[in-house]
Amino acid sequence: MKRFLVVLVLLVSLFAFSETFLLSPKSMNNPYWFAVENGMKDAAEALGVEAIFDAPVEVDAAEQAQKIQAYIIRGVDGIGISPNDPEAIKFVIQQALNRDIPVITFDSDSPDSGRYVYLGTNNYNAGYVAGELMGQLIDQHKPDKTTLNFAILTGGLAALNLNERIAGFKDALEEYSQKTGKEIVYVADPFPAEDDTAKAVQILTDVNKRYPNLDGWFIANASAAYVPVDTMVNALGGMEKAESLLIVAFDTLPPELELVKAGVWKGLVGQRPYDMGYLSLAILYNMSKLGVDKTLQLLPKVTNEDGSVDYIIDTGVDVVTSENVDEFYEYANKVYTKR
Repeated sequence: MKRFLVVLVLLVSLFAFSETFLLSPKSMNNPYWFAVENGMKDAAEALGVEAIFDAPVEVDAAEQAQKIQAYIIRGVDGIGISPNDPEAIKFVIQQALNRDIPVITFDSDSPDSGRYVYLGTNNYNAGYVAGELMGQLIDQHKPDKTTLNFAILTGGLAALNLNERIAGFKDALEEYSQKTGKEIVYVADPFPAEDDTAKAVQILTDVNKRYPNLDGWFIANASAAYVPVDTMVNALGGMEKAESLLIVAFDTLPPELELVKAGVWKGLVGQRPYDMGYLSLAILYNMSKLGVDKTLQLLPKVTNEDGSVDYIIDTGVDVVTSENVDEFYEYANKVYTKR
């Protein structure tokens, strides 16, 4: 990834014409997206272009599609999308491509839409890392338990990235189960919070009361992150109960780091949203200036099972536990603060 990033940065310095690009996240009310926007803004400043960050305030696939359509009609030079619904967004992507507007996806993909590049976390692999971490936590905190009961909190049920994380998490724990002989039980299907913090906290409260023998949670996105430690402790049934739960969550936002530091959550798998925003704009800029084909030649490619070629950039993950939580504070406070 370093090689093509250096090439992109060198190429963009050759051009001085201003253009306009759109990045459309899933919503605007989630601080996770602040980091994507900050990366986009820094890239826009370096490139001397206009970059727009726009989406529904709350998760809404239909409204996201309508907003993007308005920018297509207005005319932009490139679009990056984190789809709320990978199927529902396909016709919008085709509308943009039909007008020769390059489209990429970031954070969440719509792989059969015709988009040129997906840039973000390899969500299955990241979920697998989360499952491996959960297995380590079981060995560390509940080594004598033979049956463990887990619940899963997610965002939207249609979000491909979250479903891939859940699949990876479950596969890792299935391998752990086969290796150790421990039984892993999921008390219910994933609970959707729809990126609503209040709803996420209520789900945690209700499910912990309904299943008093719950051993832990996998939280597939940052829906539950934006609350004080005391609020989370109350939702989990008090500090003693909270400390007994094995909770692995996605992302490394400052409130989540506080929860790990307090011992309320045990571990985090953090994406790199700032990089997603910066690189998305750099790629779209080069597609506009160099052309799509020449830009794709600079990017890493993968060969699918059917022999077709795709362009997927894995921005990687960071694993945070009580052992390394302090070193993430300064960086997290910088990138997740809205400018």
